[in-house]
This record gives sequence, structure tokens and C-alpha cells, in this order.
Amino acid sequence: MNFSTIEINKLDFEIENCKVYHYRNEDNFRINIFFLEANSDVINENWKRFSNMVAANYQTSEYMSNREFDKWNFYIIYISKDDVSKELKNKIENDKFSSRKIVEDLFDKEFNDKEANQLIVKHITNTDLEDILSQTQNKIQEEYKPVNTGLWKLVHKDISFGRDTELQKQIVEQIIRLNDEN
Repeated sequence: MNFSTIEINKLDFEIENCKVYHYRNEDNFRINIFFLEANSDVINENWKRFSNMVAANYQTSEYMSNREFDKWNFYIIYISKDDVSKELKNKIENDKFSSRKIVEDLFDKEFNDKEANQLIVKHITNTDLEDILSQTQNKIQEEYKPVNTGLWKLVHKDISFGRDTELQKQIVEQIIRLNDEN
């Protein structure tokens, strides 16, 4: 799923010390993502105003399709190179008016289309799940190397005792017996 930049022609989106971007996909269902890039103080002063401007200018019948899905797919990602306080982050992200809001602080990259798409994948579409699952599967299939090989020898290779509490008790009892013998 690729997102492309949509030009913002509205003068009221010109906020001092902020850069504003709009991305949208062109799939069967439409997702609109707005980015506001600024330092944490500017975000603190302008996040609510920006959210209201997005709602007033883009969540209108002239701009929206009639599909219900499209109406619920508005996102705002606030980007800051510095640290955004936990209180401000919670305040912004818990505000449910008009759109889902996300704060990405300590952003140390130059914002561009590639970075925008990576943030969209990270926070919204999760289209990287296949890669994550593949990496996880590779880890799962690695051979287990126990910390204590002596204890591990007590367990037969063909035994799986994950949820078998009786077998777990027996193993613990064997360990205690071995410990008492030493």
C-alpha cells in the first residue's frame, strides 16, 4: 500500500514553525494521514487547532466519499525531533475528536516520502507484519541452547511439557532430589 503526497492549498494550514503534509492512498478504501512536524512546544500550542483545521477542511461532504470506512480513516501524526512529555503525548493521543492522533517524538531523520510511508506502516497499516512474522518464525525454529545442560538432560527430547502441570511437578521433584544428593 503506497501513499502519495496531496498538496494542501489552504492558507489556514500555514502555522508558524510547522511543516504540514497530507498523504493519501489510492486503494479501494481511502486513508488520509496528516503530518505536523514541529518542536514539542509548537506542537503543544497548535495540536488542537491543527486537528480542528483537518476536521473543518477535509472531513466535509465535498472532500469525503460516501463510504463509511473512509470517514473513520483520518490520522494525524505529530512529529518532533525533541522529546514530547508523556502528559502531552497522552493528551494528544487520547483525544478522539475527528481523527486518531499519534505522536512520534525524538524523530532523528529527515522527513520525506520514504519516512512518511515507514511511519504509516509502523503506526497505521502494519503491512510489515509478514516480515515480522517471518523473522519470529526463524527465531522459533532455532535450536534451544539451555543455560544449565545438566538440568536439561532430565527432560527427554521428545517430551513437550508446556501445559502439562503434572509433568512439570515431576521435573521439579527430580531437580530437588538431585540437589539434595549433592
